[in-house]
Amino acid sequence: MSEHDPSQETVILIHGLGRTRASLGVMQICLKWAGYKVCNFPYSARKNSFQEIVDSLLAYIETEVESQVYHFVAHSLGNIIIRQGFHKGYPPELKRIVMLAPPNHPVKLAAKLKNNLLFQYWSGDSGKKLASPEFYAQLPVPSVEFGVIAGTKGQKWTFQEPNDGIVELQATKLEGMKDFLTVHHTHTFLMNGSQTIQETIHFLKKGCFANSSLNREKGSKVL
Repeated sequence: MSEHDPSQETVILIHGLGRTRASLGVMQICLKWAGYKVCNFPYSARKNSFQEIVDSLLAYIETEVESQVYHFVAHSLGNIIIRQGFHKGYPPELKRIVMLAPPNHPVKLAAKLKNNLLFQYWSGDSGKKLASPEFYAQLPVPSVEFGVIAGTKGQKWTFQEPNDGIVELQATKLEGMKDFLTVHHTHTFLMNGSQTIQETIHFLKKGCFANSSLNREKGSKVL
């Protein structure tokens, strides 16, 4: 099997909090055009507990992935679901992960909304975890290559630092990441941007982004 033969590889998509599989529809189409088999994992944070979602993902992989290599591409909360899954472990064919706008550290906005009844109803058990330092303290770092794409088209009403409107830029970074890239998109629509999609495919193939932001962050410390 050729190392970069997409037809022999599967990409599992995982959407974010309060979204559906349709939110990754454009990404799904483009990955299929690139030659990959694509599985779009369904879940509801409102109806199921966080751990139930993680367990469902592990079962989904066992039934849906038949290729010798598979990858994850996830948006927002989807990345935290993936990280939690490393506690039980994934089938060894997992190769790479592309994290889109991941809240890799406690989210300040979630902390502000955690007592809001509407937010509690909409986000369920998963929303509480996004604001919990204790939860993040036990969250594994992926043991495979992973890259982060973060948005910078945020707002200043609730943030003083660079952000995508939901997650602070610094909170997307994670120790051990293979590469890091910023794009001028908001949290909600980052996954639909042409640059995001092109760079996602590049990372899946080569393990790096074509236009890495790491080289431009002179003097900055990666978390």
